[in-house]
Amino acid sequence: MIGPSRALRAVAPVLALLACAACRRTLPEKEPGAATFPGAPVVLVSIDTLRSDRLPAYGYTKVKTPHLDRFAADAWLFEKAWAPTPMTLPSHTSMLTGMLPPEHGVRNNSGFVFRGDLHPSLPRLLKEQGYATGAAVSTYVLRRETGLGALFDFYEDSVPTTPGVATVRYQRPGEKTLAFAKEWLSGRAGGPFFLFFHIFEPHLPYEPAAPFLAEYGATYEAEIATADAIVGDLFEHLRALGVYEKAIVVVTSDHGEGLGDHGEEQHSLLLYREAIQVPLLVKLPGSRGGGSRVAAPVQLSDILPTVTSALGLPTPAGVSGRSLFAAGAKGAAARTIYGETLYPRLQLGWADLRSALDDRWHYIHGPRPELYDLVADPGEKNDLVTAERPTAARLARELLRFPQGNEKPAPEDEETLKKLAALGYIGGLRDRSGGGDLPNPVDHIADLRRMEEGWRLAGIGQTARAIEHLGAMVARNPGMSEAWIKLAELQADAGRDDEAAAAYRQALDRSPVPLPDIAIALGVVELRRKRFDEAEKLARGALSDHPTKGHILLSRVALARNDFAAAEREAREAAGGRDPEPSSILALAEVKLKAGRTAEGLADVERAAARAKELRLPQVWNLEFLRGDALARMNRFDDAEAAFRAEIAAFAGNSQPWVSLAVLRFMRGDRPGVDRLLEEMYRAAPSARTALLAASTLDSLGEKGKAAAWRRRAEEGGAPVARATAARP
Repeated sequence: MIGPSRALRAVAPVLALLACAACRRTLPEKEPGAATFPGAPVVLVSIDTLRSDRLPAYGYTKVKTPHLDRFAADAWLFEKAWAPTPMTLPSHTSMLTGMLPPEHGVRNNSGFVFRGDLHPSLPRLLKEQGYATGAAVSTYVLRRETGLGALFDFYEDSVPTTPGVATVRYQRPGEKTLAFAKEWLSGRAGGPFFLFFHIFEPHLPYEPAAPFLAEYGATYEAEIATADAIVGDLFEHLRALGVYEKAIVVVTSDHGEGLGDHGEEQHSLLLYREAIQVPLLVKLPGSRGGGSRVAAPVQLSDILPTVTSALGLPTPAGVSGRSLFAAGAKGAAARTIYGETLYPRLQLGWADLRSALDDRWHYIHGPRPELYDLVADPGEKNDLVTAERPTAARLARELLRFPQGNEKPAPEDEETLKKLAALGYIGGLRDRSGGGDLPNPVDHIADLRRMEEGWRLAGIGQTARAIEHLGAMVARNPGMSEAWIKLAELQADAGRDDEAAAAYRQALDRSPVPLPDIAIALGVVELRRKRFDEAEKLARGALSDHPTKGHILLSRVALARNDFAAAEREAREAAGGRDPEPSSILALAEVKLKAGRTAEGLADVERAAARAKELRLPQVWNLEFLRGDALARMNRFDDAEAAFRAEIAAFAGNSQPWVSLAVLRFMRGDRPGVDRLLEEMYRAAPSARTALLAASTLDSLGEKGKAAAWRRRAEEGGAPVARATAARP
C-alpha cells in the first residue's frame, strides 16, 4: 500500500512547473512528470446536467456559486471540455474508464451493462494500489446493477422507488447522498481512498433548496446554486478531515442541458454544444497551478489517464483518453473529439446522431449533416456544411476513424438470451452511418414537445386528456417507445389494464434494447389481469437487471396463486442480500401476514423500518400500511389506525391504507366516516381505478347503492358522488 505521507514528499519534481500558474495559459512542453503525487486521495465529483456556460467560473453572471468559484481558484479549469454523449450512464462510464461509449460498450441509459471484467476502470486500478474505493450516487440510472456498483468496495445507491412504476427517472436530493459520502469518508482519512460523488441537481425537476428557491425561483439557476452548496459542504468536510489539500479533486458533469437553445428543453436527443459541453476542473495536491485555464479541447474520457498520470501510475492498455495536462501541452498533437447519441433511435424510432469537433469546428453527422464554427458562432446558429465542404468532409472522415462498437447489448449466454427475449428484445442498428431512412431528430422537436405536453397534462391531473393526446402521438409516431410507456402508465392508473398491457407491449416490442424496468411494470399489470404466467415470465426476464423487484413480483404472483411456500421463497431471495432493501423485507412481511403468521410479519416490518433508518430513508412505501395490517390482525385497532394514517401522510396515493381505514370506520359504525375516507382517497389519486376500488370496498361492506354510484363515477370520468351519498341519513 502506498502511504499517504509520500504524496507530500513527491511534489518536488513538479513544483517548478506548476508554481507560476497564470490566469490563462497553455501547459509546459511536457506534462508533470511521473510519480508526481503518489498515494494522494482522489475525489471525483459529478454534478449532473450542468452546462459549463451557466457557471460564473466560465463567465456566467446570473447565478452565484461561491464554493465552486473558490474551488476554481485552486484548480486547473478546462474551457472546452466535452461529454461523449448527453446521457447519464454512458457518460459516467467514460469518466470511470477513460474510454468512449463505443469502446466501453454502454451506449444508452437503458439496455446496456458495463462489463468490468472486460475493461479497465479507475476504481479497480486504484483498488489494486491499496486504495479504499467508495461511491454515492443520486439517481436510479446509476444503480449498482448497471455494472458500476461492482467496481467499488462501497456503492451507495439506495434511491427510493415505488413498486410497479417505471423507475428510470428516480432520484434523491444531493444532500442525502452527501450524508452517505461523509459517513464513508470519515473512516478513510488515514489511508488512500477514491470517492466518486454524484448529485442530480440541476437535473429536472427543479426542486431547489429553500434559500435558492426564494432567490431564483424554481429555475435551473436555483438548482445550480443548490448544487454549489452541496459540493461546498463536501469540500468543507474534506478540509475538516485534513485531506482537501492533499487530494486530487475533479469536478465535472456528465452532460449539459438544452434549455430551448435548439428547441430541446432537456437533453439526450441532440448533440449541439449546450448538450455536450461541460465544466471540468482538476485540483492537484497543494492546489498547485490553481487558477490556470486551458483552452485546448478535452473530453471526459481524459479523467482516468489524468489521475493515473498524477499518481505516477501507468495508464492501462485500451484507454483512449489522454492526460488533460498532456492534451494542453505545447506541441501536443491536434485531436478530434467524438460524440454520439443513440437515444433517438433506441427510444423514439428516429436516427442516431454522431459528432466530431476540434478546437474550432463542430460537425454533426445524421440524415442531414451540419457544421458549425465554434469560434465565430458559439451558439451554433449558422450551419456551414455547404459553405465549408472540405472541413465537413475532413471531420466526416475523422468520425469514421472512431470505433463503432457494440450498438446493442451482447448476450453472454443462453440464459441471458432467454431473459432478453422475455423483455421483448429485438435487433439492432439499421444504419450505423447516421440512421438510414429513419427520421432526423432535428426535424421532430415538435413531436418531442407534443410528447412532453402529454406528460404535462398528466402532471396536472388531466389523465383522460393526456391519454387521448399520447394515443394520437403514438398513432402518428409508433416508434416512440417513451410515449408508449407514459401512455401505458396513465392507462394503468385509470384502471384500463387491458390497454395498458398492450401499450407496454408496444414499448417493449419496438425498443432495440431490453427495458427491464418496463417489463416489471407490465408484470404488475399482468398480475392485476390475473395473467399469472405472463407476470411470472416478465419477472424472471428482469431478474438480472432488477433482482429485488423481480423476486418481489414473483413473490406476489405466488401469493395470488395461494402458493405461500413459493411466495416466501421468492421474498427471501429478494431480502437475502448482505444489504437488503426495506422493500424486500416488506415483501417477506406481506407473505407472512397473508399466511396468518402475524407476529413474524410484524417483526419483519420492524426489521424493514430499522433498515430504512440505517439508510436514512424517511418513508418507505407500504411500511406503515403493513404495520397497520399486522396490528389490526392483533385487534390493536387504535394503533392500526395510527399506522394507516402515517402511510397516508407519506404516500397519499397508496390506496391500501385508505381502504383499511374505511373498513375500520365501518366496523365502528361510522358510515359517514367511510364515505369521507373514500372521497379523500379519490382526491388523493383521482382515477377510474380509484373509483372502482371504492366501489368494490363498498360492495364488500354491503353498500350496494353507494358502490353503484362509484361505478358510474368511474365510467363518467370522475363526476362527484357526494350528492349520491348525501341523501342517506
